[in-house]
Amino acid sequence: MPSITEIMRKRLMDSIKAVQPPGKWKIVVVDAKSAQILNAACKMYDILEENVTLVENIEKQRQPYPTLDAVYFLTPCRESVLRLVDDFTASKTPMYKAAHIHFTSGLDDELFSELNRRFKTAGVSEYIQSLKEMYVDFMVKESAVFTVDPPSSFLAVYGTDSYAKPEESLRIMAKQLLSVCATLGEDPIIRYQITPADDPEIPRHQQFSAPRQLASILQKEVDNFCRLNPNFPPTLNPPQPRATLLIVDRTVDANAPFLHEFTYQAMINDLLSVDDTENGTGIKYTYSFNQSDGSIGTKEVVLDEEDSVYTSIRHLHIADCTDRLIEEFNKFLEENKSAVQSGDRSGAPKDAAKSLKDMKDMLSNLPQFQDMKAKYSAHLSIAQECLSIFEKRKLNSLGNLEQNIATGETPDGEMPKTIVLDMVPLLDDPYVSSVDKARLLMLYIISKENGIFEDDKHKLLEHAKLKGELRDAVNNLSLLGVQVSKERRKAGEKSTRKKKERKRGQHEEMPYELSRYVPTLKKIMDAQLSNTLESSQFAYTRQSDMDTPDDYHGTPATGIPASGVSLRTTKPTTWSKKQNAAAPGQPRQSSGAKLIVFVLGSITYSEIRAAYEIAEAYNRDIYIGSTDIMRPAKFVEQMGQLRLHQKPVQSIISPYVPPSPPASKQASILQHMPHVNSSSSHLSLSNLSIRSGAANAAPSVERPQEDKTEKKKKKGLKKLFG
Repeated sequence: MPSITEIMRKRLMDSIKAVQPPGKWKIVVVDAKSAQILNAACKMYDILEENVTLVENIEKQRQPYPTLDAVYFLTPCRESVLRLVDDFTASKTPMYKAAHIHFTSGLDDELFSELNRRFKTAGVSEYIQSLKEMYVDFMVKESAVFTVDPPSSFLAVYGTDSYAKPEESLRIMAKQLLSVCATLGEDPIIRYQITPADDPEIPRHQQFSAPRQLASILQKEVDNFCRLNPNFPPTLNPPQPRATLLIVDRTVDANAPFLHEFTYQAMINDLLSVDDTENGTGIKYTYSFNQSDGSIGTKEVVLDEEDSVYTSIRHLHIADCTDRLIEEFNKFLEENKSAVQSGDRSGAPKDAAKSLKDMKDMLSNLPQFQDMKAKYSAHLSIAQECLSIFEKRKLNSLGNLEQNIATGETPDGEMPKTIVLDMVPLLDDPYVSSVDKARLLMLYIISKENGIFEDDKHKLLEHAKLKGELRDAVNNLSLLGVQVSKERRKAGEKSTRKKKERKRGQHEEMPYELSRYVPTLKKIMDAQLSNTLESSQFAYTRQSDMDTPDDYHGTPATGIPASGVSLRTTKPTTWSKKQNAAAPGQPRQSSGAKLIVFVLGSITYSEIRAAYEIAEAYNRDIYIGSTDIMRPAKFVEQMGQLRLHQKPVQSIISPYVPPSPPASKQASILQHMPHVNSSSSHLSLSNLSIRSGAANAAPSVERPQEDKTEKKKKKGLKKLFG
């Protein structure tokens, strides 16, 4: 599957390579937001190899380099546009020799007119060599995962604050989803989840359906983009059917954010104290280990797709994860048997590790394999820490009860009849964290389709001793479409509760008892790719797109009824067969139309895992995104804030102020290259030092001057796809 990170990297790097000034050297200029986009996709080393001497922040005071061309990557906002103008009009001499301007998305007409007018008035239009709208305004997180702004949209869309402006959040999302479509080269078929707000019988003022509105705005954005760029989408060889973009919101699966997931990546982000990396494509974790002198040392490790061991185990259940680590370690021992035995000073050498403890002991006796030792030691320590917390927080009992609640079944396939009796001791247990108690209680309420009695809810809250925002989080489930409370029936009134009985058949496979729940989004993706996703559940923005897709090849997948997506069944579907899976270590060649999935209100690590699994099972390219990837504790925290007044979201681009006098001359280029700090204009796009690595770069090619800016208005991606 083509990585969305690689696709983004190629587009950005091709734009830098295309600028070949006569003087060979050039500078890259970014703002705070475009720097994040560049940082997530590109490495500083690769940028410097393209004859780039500096990467500078346009928001900071900078030293002029009037002999060098500048490649601008800017957010199309007023602050960055005014600073761009200042670079060529604020002083007697321009900041740079020429400007090659790339906006991360479309520049609106008003800003373009102001930019054009200011350049003409100042008589500096000749410095503008090119102006392009790149449509790369989103963040890549993993090879199949992306996020768009605003991250505060969960509070804006689902909260009650009338000043939160959810419609504005949806417009921002739509513009950035257009960038996703443009980057993938797709004019997709857009489908959206039908919610209760789409019922025409409810009052008009209550008909706010976020998926429908986002889909409608996005369809207009895509239509307008295709009108302005007649060569889009690009012609593919061999031809492929159009992609489908599915838009769902968080109400599609209220269980997933609260359930404990026991796969490696999910456990790390749920149980350990981790921080996002600076570029947002991984996490940082500091672990402890025993040093050779017997003391305890600490080391920070980065977990991202650069770590091949991490990518090979991140979606495995923790039990399979430890087995895989031992298996790969033993494979290494076999391949390096003589060297391993010569390095073992503890006595008779072992042929293989049989447990994590064996593996840990053997690693300490391999000083000659430092890189391998560091990699396996890190994951060994992390896996052991996850298992330790699993025991301390009683996640075996808690997780099993969560699965019974969410699936409506015991591990034996029977209806659970002692949920409350099993739950109360855990709510009373001081060793179970308050957040875990809140998650358990919310899962219980979600499972009761008509809610629970108010006095029962009060008793459970008292058992859990939840206070403040955690108690609010439970009550705010109603804002996700969950009925929290119900009234007791009057004497003689019959119950409206539907009886649910289902016993697992003898032929059905049994997954791990703690991992029985299948995310609803996985079933939806499966139904879409097997052409069983009903239009009564997922509508089309265009009636003409309801025709049978060109890539329909077979019968529906088992487990997805033709009448729609079942939210309760735990029966395995076609994803468990892996018939199209590539051999280990071999790249998978995808066939058929792409699937893009966007979840309003955050996605979970279980849903990300599901996207990779469905992509492998169907041999398709699937990309999944949201406004945030929320860890469970953060999701619970934000649930508790849904009825609070929301603070305005501050732009990461600093407010524009008129320029100060030019910086004094003349510091050498190398003095400005080492690193960036709070007052520096120079940026490090990774943890690498910024050193001139362009000495071995290819010779520069003189490029004829391009048309002036006004002739390029609204050509969008014409130069990229034309």
